[in-house]
Amino acid sequence: METSGSASANVEELFSVKGLVALITGGGTGIGLMMARALAAAGAARVYIVGRRVDVLQAAANSINRPSVVVPLYCDVTSKISLESVVSVVETDVGHLDLLVCNAGIGGPQVKPPVKGVTSLEEWRDAQMAVRVEDFTNTFAVNSTSVWFTTMAFLKLLDAGNKKGRGAGGVTSQVVVTSSIGGFNKAAPGGWAYGASKAAATHIAKMLSVVLPTWGIRANCLCPGLFPSEMAAPIVKAAGGSMVGDGIIPLDKSVVPLGRMGDEADMAGQILYLASRAGAYLNGNTIVADGGRLGTFPSTGY
Repeated sequence: METSGSASANVEELFSVKGLVALITGGGTGIGLMMARALAAAGAARVYIVGRRVDVLQAAANSINRPSVVVPLYCDVTSKISLESVVSVVETDVGHLDLLVCNAGIGGPQVKPPVKGVTSLEEWRDAQMAVRVEDFTNTFAVNSTSVWFTTMAFLKLLDAGNKKGRGAGGVTSQVVVTSSIGGFNKAAPGGWAYGASKAAATHIAKMLSVVLPTWGIRANCLCPGLFPSEMAAPIVKAAGGSMVGDGIIPLDKSVVPLGRMGDEADMAGQILYLASRAGAYLNGNTIVADGGRLGTFPSTGY
């Protein structure tokens, strides 16, 4: 019995995030909110959720109902001034970060893919030219460019996290980039800017994983498939699914081989693994959590 209890305690410690200080961009909805909820429930000391919609962030914080842990902050991740203002708040409040999750993202302009034998070249070309250049470019600004500058803005706080001593137990400070399986999907069903911007985000995570260990900071990339979120709603609808209701959201197995969307427990498992001692030896990894959806797309053979 004593051995069993000791093993249990070790497992709990292995996946523990007790005392962790984390910041999640885009933390007010969807995957970001799932991560925030999981970290707060698992014992994190502070979880900053940042974004542009203060009312949404406040509602998210209220739903978690841990006011001493979850702190909503306004931030436009495409603005260096805005990023620096959040850095100042965190610096004054706790003085360090253990985990930075670059999760903010937008879907970008959607243009349906051509239908072979139906869509003419002229129709396809006109549909693409109808997209505003600004909207296409802004998708990269939020989904990929912001990953780089958000990381740069918080580097000193991540370094302070290592110096505070958590790294002595093997869990060094870390950047987790939320990318997408869309970054591997050459078919890109409508989100042409989205897919390319997420491919860029995945590559940025890889670059960070090479340079940041110079200062003992890790970087990993999480590429989710379909999880309940504002961005996923139109894709789910097009696939014949529905975002209405709680619990498991079923999808046709031709869309996701496991026959469902990812849920909160699936995402909680990913972030707790990455943020705890269990995932402390990960650096430069790309974790695909998609129920097998990527296998239904042309994704390799570059």
